[in-house]
Amino acid sequence: MSAEFIAAHASGEHWAAISSELAEKLERQGDIPDGLAFLYVSEPLAGDIGSILTFLRSRLGVEFWVGTSGVGVCGPGRAYFGVPAASVMIAPLAPERFHIFDPIRIDADIDEVPLQDAIARLEPLFGLVHADPGVPEALKLLPELARVGSTYLVGGVGAGGEKGASQIANKVTHGGLSGVLFAGDTVVQVGLSQACSPIGPVHRVTEGRGGIISMLDDKPAYQVFADELASDENGFTLNPGSKPGGEGGAGAQIGTGRYHVAFMVPGTDTGDFVVRNLMGVDPQNNLMAVNDDARPGDAVRFVRRDSATAEQDLRRMLADLQRRLPGRPRGAVYCSCVARGPHLFGTENREMMIIQEELGDLPLTGFYGNGEICNDRFYAYTGVLTLFM
Repeated sequence: MSAEFIAAHASGEHWAAISSELAEKLERQGDIPDGLAFLYVSEPLAGDIGSILTFLRSRLGVEFWVGTSGVGVCGPGRAYFGVPAASVMIAPLAPERFHIFDPIRIDADIDEVPLQDAIARLEPLFGLVHADPGVPEALKLLPELARVGSTYLVGGVGAGGEKGASQIANKVTHGGLSGVLFAGDTVVQVGLSQACSPIGPVHRVTEGRGGIISMLDDKPAYQVFADELASDENGFTLNPGSKPGGEGGAGAQIGTGRYHVAFMVPGTDTGDFVVRNLMGVDPQNNLMAVNDDARPGDAVRFVRRDSATAEQDLRRMLADLQRRLPGRPRGAVYCSCVARGPHLFGTENREMMIIQEELGDLPLTGFYGNGEICNDRFYAYTGVLTLFM
């Protein structure tokens, strides 16, 4: 069995031509290793994912496959959005070193015999998960799935447009969480880039319900937000009397996605947070709306998200990863947010070029989806990079 990871990406007008190009690129790299193959396709190919899988499995002779469809896909130094494209990586892992599982939709699915037997056999410390955006409630199962095997999870939420987001778990499937668990001695390093920088201190929600925050630190929530925007040296200055949605006002900045609310993760010593959209503000009633359940006692802070911050944070994450690496990575999987890519880095390939600049040219595959998974939590606006050692 070859000890090398191999990867390829391709774009074209038809799934058959793209599949043939992928196979040719992989075959030019030498013997196709037995092992585990990752396959990601862009939205225009979501309906053809079964045909692509059948072709590649037959042509390459690789039996085990995982993957999903995303808004875009990526490879070394390259990303594709809005066009038919696919990305593949084959990892030379023996079948007894991993377990591919069918979609998990309810708690009882985690207790199914095949999955429990695999957990007992592999004692997994790491797993890759793909989620169906049509079954958002399945994301609530992440902590339970992580807990049963003390497993660190990475992955993301797929996308498929009108055709739906299909997943690959040895076959084409959908609904819930599917993916692969790896044997406990599989060595990986994981980095998380949030693309955000704090613009003020951590606050405590003292009055809030559902997605509405009315009081922070016993002060009117909107006023706390306005004061911090006014002091943001690198961002927008809120002028007195500006109205939400008005030209140059706070609403305009909210609408462009510049400012967000970060919910601090309880129990961490690294200041970890999950970013949620700031949906709107009501200066008259001092209210703020976020797309998450804000409860009294929650720790939150305001963050700014822009292209300069995104690149700085991505390079910081990559530098931190490099300091932790015991050697050169063999391959990589990158799960990024659709709100990143060209929307945040300016050009289609910039984000992937930065990764290539910092880590070199290594086999890599991945996709841009509707949210990211890291450890046992669901994120947004992040890039999650996994390096196989």
